[in-house]
Amino acid sequence: RHFLEIFDPNISTAIAADLAPGFINDLIARTLAGVATAGRPTFLKMVYHGPRAMEELVAYDPHLIVGILGGSAGTTLDAFQLIYDAKKYGGRVALFGRKINQAEHQLAFIQFLRYLVEDKIQPVEAVKAYHGVLQELGIKPTRELDVDLTYQTAVMSYGGEDGKTFSFPATKTASKPAAGSAKTTSAKPATTNGKGTPDFAAMSSAEKLAYHQDRLNRMFGE
Repeated sequence: RHFLEIFDPNISTAIAADLAPGFINDLIARTLAGVATAGRPTFLKMVYHGPRAMEELVAYDPHLIVGILGGSAGTTLDAFQLIYDAKKYGGRVALFGRKINQAEHQLAFIQFLRYLVEDKIQPVEAVKAYHGVLQELGIKPTRELDVDLTYQTAVMSYGGEDGKTFSFPATKTASKPAAGSAKTTSAKPATTNGKGTPDFAAMSSAEKLAYHQDRLNRMFGE
């Protein structure tokens, strides 16, 4: 028995952001298409890409148990809204690490997560109630209530219209060299023969870095 963990691409230019949710769903469908029932994962662990993508994946295979990963800690509202929306649109497992570990009172935090998936409370109301529990226990919250009622990570809008719903890193703009400055040239790796096979044992650290950087640039572009 096993679960399948799916990560988003860690290169911001790998795919257009608006195509990412469908791209990930398509990869999951293709990966599991030829897998017999006995060999299928018990559940998936993946980034929550918003309601539309979740509904699409669940509708494609109703027997598939979709689980969401928590990502960065964020605010209490981030965590509560994430699990509430994921469950609402078809998610059945939540794997929260930092969101629980960094909570002021982990047992109370988990209890409110439970209330949310059982539809006993709404996210904003749950944040206020959680702060009430902290106050009653004499525990100083990490963030003031007004700050804890804001979003700092993903926004769970339908289809992503109001914000980012996936975890691609931001594109970094390369700085241009100053006029007249010398252009840096990449060190060429040593080779074992005339075929260009790299000899990593003979390479310096700079040569290894240059080799791998050149390889990645050829694959994904500079």
